Order: sequence, then C-alpha cells, then structure tokens
Amino acid sequence: MAGRSAVMLGSCSIDQGRSCRFVSMETALFEVATLTDATEEQRLCEIQCQSFGLSTDYWERYVSRIGRTNFRVIRRAGRVIGGLGIYHAGQWFGGRCLDMAGIAAVAIAPEDRSSGAAAHLMASALTELQEQGVPISALYPTTQRLYRRSGYEQAGSCCLHRLSLNSIQLRQTDVSLTRIEGVHHEPCHELARTRARITNGNLERNTGLWERAVTFPYADKSVYRYLVGESDQPEGYLIFYYDADKPGPFNICVRDMMAVSPGAARTIWAFLSSYRSVATSVSWNGPAVEPLLLLPAELKAEVVSHERWMLRLVDVRGALCARGYLPHVDAELHLEITDDIVSANNGRFILNVANGSATIRDGGRGDLKAHVRGLSPLFSGFLSPVLLRHMGHIDAGDQTVATATSIFSGPPPWMPDRF
Repeated sequence: MAGRSAVMLGSCSIDQGRSCRFVSMETALFEVATLTDATEEQRLCEIQCQSFGLSTDYWERYVSRIGRTNFRVIRRAGRVIGGLGIYHAGQWFGGRCLDMAGIAAVAIAPEDRSSGAAAHLMASALTELQEQGVPISALYPTTQRLYRRSGYEQAGSCCLHRLSLNSIQLRQTDVSLTRIEGVHHEPCHELARTRARITNGNLERNTGLWERAVTFPYADKSVYRYLVGESDQPEGYLIFYYDADKPGPFNICVRDMMAVSPGAARTIWAFLSSYRSVATSVSWNGPAVEPLLLLPAELKAEVVSHERWMLRLVDVRGALCARGYLPHVDAELHLEITDDIVSANNGRFILNVANGSATIRDGGRGDLKAHVRGLSPLFSGFLSPVLLRHMGHIDAGDQTVATATSIFSGPPPWMPDRF
C-alpha cells in the first residue's frame, strides 16, 4: 500500500471471526492514503487537536518530527475523518536493534467514531508495514480494546518516578559534568545504545524522537542538557527542564538520564540535589525497578504512574529471527501462530536458537499455540510463559513452557520515551 487502499464492506462484516456487525452501504467505503494537500492536512490537524487537546501551534512541530510522508489519513466518501502518524525508528531486544514502527496520534473525528474507521485504519497501516518488511510495531494506547483487536498486547513498562531532593544525601560529584550547548543530542547516542543493549524495549531514536527528548514537547520552555564525564569518553548524560509555571518551589522533570558507571550515577544525583533550595523533587521515566536508585544512599522514590506500552509482531518470523537471545541457550521451539490481519504470519514453524541467534523453518508440531497478540509479551520478555499460559494467551505443555522460558528470559522490557 504505497499510496492508498480502499475496502468496501458488505452488509455484514465479521470482526476477527468473533462478531457480526451490520454496516450500511452508504458508510462502508473507507480509503486510507498519504496526505495529499494542505486542505487535508488542516483537516487532520483539526481532528488531532480536538481529540488530544493539542494547540494548533504545536502541529507544525509535531509534523516535522514524524514527517509528512509518515502520516496516513482515512477518508469516507472523499472526506478526511481521521488519521495516524508512524515513527520509523528501532527497538532493542536481546542486545539487537529491530526496525520498529511507532504508531502515534491515532484519531477519528468524534462524529465518525464507532463506524469501524479506526480498526480499518490500523489494519491498513499494518498491511503496509508488513509489505515494507517492518518486523515490529509499538504504541502507547489511549484505549486497549482497539489495539488488541489489531494484534497488539501489553509488552513493557514506562514508570514515572518521583524523588524528594531533600532525601538525596549525595553532595560530591565524582566525575565532571559539562553543559551541552544548543539542541545537540549526538553526544548521547552511543550512551543510549549502551543502555539499550543490556535492557529490552529501549528505542533506537530517530532524529524526530531525539529532538523530542532534548526539547520541551508542547511549548517554549528551556531544556538543559549535560554530559557526564570527559567528552571523549562520557559516562552518562542528563536532560531536564523545570516544571515551574508560577513562582515558588518546582519539580525538575527529567526527559532522559543514564549512567554507565557508579561515579556517573552519583554525579547526576549530587547535581540534582544542588537544586534543593529552589526545587522540591525530581521526576523521570524509568523501569519499574530503577537501577539508578541502587546506590548506597537514601534514595526512596515513589512510582507516580505506571504505563504499559503495547507491541505487535508485524512479521512474526522476521521478528523472531532479528532479536537477540542469551548466548548459552540452545533450544528448539515448535510454534503455531494465528493472525487475523497479516495472513503471512499464520501457520506452524520451528524456532531454533543457538549462540545468541535464531533460525526458522516451516512445519513442526505446533507445541506452543498462540494468537499473534499473545506472542508480544512473550517476545519482549514482559510476562513469563507460565503466566501467559495461566492467562490463556498461549497453549503449551510443561516441557514447551520450560523451553520458551529459557529462550525468552531476560531483563524486564521498558522504555523512557513516550510517543
């Protein structure tokens, strides 16, 4: 689907074989396409702003980050009724980076909701991504029902932590800390990859996502960027702004921070602690179990919110072959996958894992049966095979569950980014 796709539903349409929904012929024609002109873009802007409470002033910045060619609109009877954006980036699993399509800003005009437009828009986007060879797709859901119908499932965390600055009993910086001038983010790239290689779910940010990380997302507000350690061998970075809309003590909002050494971690906390005369707390997105809090100090943070992002294996075989695995695992897993949207994913195949890599061949016994949706938390390592079987997401015997556990074990998946 390079440009558009149109589907005429009959008088009765079947939704994933589970329910029957009658649709009038007058409202059944949907067409998905790229943006064609300024009029359509203005209409999409209006729908997005109405749906998410955004200001029209933010739209131009938002479009430039995603790229106009990465927006899709859905039309009915030639009229734009909604759309979405696609961040083309990467996501790390098992020490390897996979091409990932981040779905963002899925919106349907209020008067056109409950028409099946959103489900059609998602199915069209997934078909396009599969044709492009993109193995996985991720998103943050405003509602999970739509995306579960599209084959997505919870697969990782993004926790907002908050820590009182007065509780930080670290004062001395161990390594140097230097201000990064301008909006440059290149010095942080390799450090972010270092973190991504030893975790699951972190993004390989594209230019738009990096720009989002080093600038304030919605309005003009100063964002401060620091490199920890020597410029030729940095040990970490800190990117933050002040949540200060009125005079008085404020919260420090960290856009991203990381440290590859205990000294760098102590330096970051000591630096933040120096704000305690004017600020009350610091907040940041991190994993559910935050390793930066494991220093020998009184660092008792609270989890303010715990969001879960969703993952979809667009190309099941391609995704399983592209991710990395623990080097000591030598195992064979027989799978049988069902996918209501991407038919190429259906069928039985055998996954062989050895020396940190995987190969696949068709056939096998189908010992582990799963809908593509249930495969996502297994693939990411978010939930164990035992729990997935308990919740009905996979069907497998004890030995098969044990094999799957050895293959997909690893650190809990998370990401600091929201998109």
